[in-house]
Amino acid sequence: MKKTIKIICVTAACIFLGLIAYISFAGRKEKNTEQKYSFYYINSEETKLKEEKYTPEKETAEVMLRDFSESLNNRETREDGISLFPEDVKISSYSIKDGILRLEFNEAYSKMSRTRELLVRTGVVKIFIQIPGIDSVEIYVEKKPLTNSKGEEVGAMNSDTFVEFSGSDGDVYSYDTFTLYFTNKNGDKLVEEQRSVRYRRNLPKATVVLEQLARGPLEKDHYPTIPENSEVLSLTKANGICYVDYNSVFQDYALNVSEQIPIYSVVNTLIAATDVDKVEISIEGNKEVTFGQNMQLYKFYEWNDSLLASAKAKKEQN
Repeated sequence: MKKTIKIICVTAACIFLGLIAYISFAGRKEKNTEQKYSFYYINSEETKLKEEKYTPEKETAEVMLRDFSESLNNRETREDGISLFPEDVKISSYSIKDGILRLEFNEAYSKMSRTRELLVRTGVVKIFIQIPGIDSVEIYVEKKPLTNSKGEEVGAMNSDTFVEFSGSDGDVYSYDTFTLYFTNKNGDKLVEEQRSVRYRRNLPKATVVLEQLARGPLEKDHYPTIPENSEVLSLTKANGICYVDYNSVFQDYALNVSEQIPIYSVVNTLIAATDVDKVEISIEGNKEVTFGQNMQLYKFYEWNDSLLASAKAKKEQN
């Protein structure tokens, strides 16, 4: 009798433990299923992507491609953010070949700011790369491959391409809007261009703005002031003065603009972005240099209002 009771107790205990294990496993499975797919949009500050759960009617490429494309084109908004696509930007068509999804965008895509375009591109790739059978994404604008600021094709992208935009790296990256100074069509005046930049926190703002300056303007009727291959060899700030040492490209391949423009493009950009009042420029460590015909580099340059195209130009402090 005691033996029978013991067997019954052991059996009941096994059944109970098995039931707990099943419930626990089912719970984990349900949780994993819930988090399987995501849709992305942009936070209200337009600085990073936000994620929400997405559950497709069917887990097929046809259904998910249709759902994602329609949601993006319809610019569905959220209470805590904005649609991934700005107004007028749309996916016009798509096709899949050998695991590569080719997305065709309309011309409005090319009119986005560089910062917004990076967020859009990141969100698009993260969204579509989830679809079964898709390994990478290519973006085309009006039948032409998407290119970067240097005119190089961006090519196929996957989820690893945009690790820095995961949204969990707030302690690593900063996001600021700077005023850069490029030139007009005649090359005799400075024009302001606002640019929002996401950059590593350990980079000085002076370094960030000079890198952006070398990349050239993004706005219509703005023109570059320094060669794209200009490289800052060293940069130091002390007592309100910024000391910038460029490679020889800065001088040897100077652009066809007024000789004052490259110098004050650098000077005004640095003063606007940082807490310095003066800038000294050297070429590969040499300050005894004459830039152009008359611009002596062995001096401190200060903010220049007279070259600004805007009649109400004033110093911008970030």
